[in-house]
Parts: sequence; C-alpha cells; structure tokens
Amino acid sequence: MAKDAEFFNVKYKEGSLDPKAAQLILFAVNLAIGHEHGAKLHLGRARELGASEDEIWETVVYAMRPVAANVRNFAKAIIAG
Repeated sequence: MAKDAEFFNVKYKEGSLDPKAAQLILFAVNLAIGHEHGAKLHLGRARELGASEDEIWETVVYAMRPVAANVRNFAKAIIAG
C-alpha cells in the first residue's frame, strides 16, 4: 500500500509504482547520470523482481534518449556554425 512521503518538498505516495517498474526507473536514472554502483544495484533488484532482458534493454534505450537528443542538438548547433 502506498504511503505518504516527501522529498525536497515534493509530496507523493511512495509505493504507487509497482516495485519492478520503480527499480527499472532507478536503474535508468543511474545509467543516465553515470552512477555505476546505483545502476548495478537497481539492475539486480529489477532482475530479482522478474524484469526480463527485453524490459531491461527497453529501459536502457529510455535512459539513452535524452542524452542522444542533447548530443544531436549540440552537433547541429556546432555544425551550423
């Protein structure tokens, strides 16, 4: 059951997401910021909760998208001069 929580003045219901989805999100965020320990930790937890390899790789792609878009936009700006 979700419980009331607060983080940096943001109120939310902890436990609203299913545990596997929460771990996959945490895995993606840790990948995106380059935090190896956190990525490995949350990948392991997601696998323990039944995450398939397809779900894991889809999560990796979601983590890559904002970074890829930033690189593309930066490259376009540089190339355009």
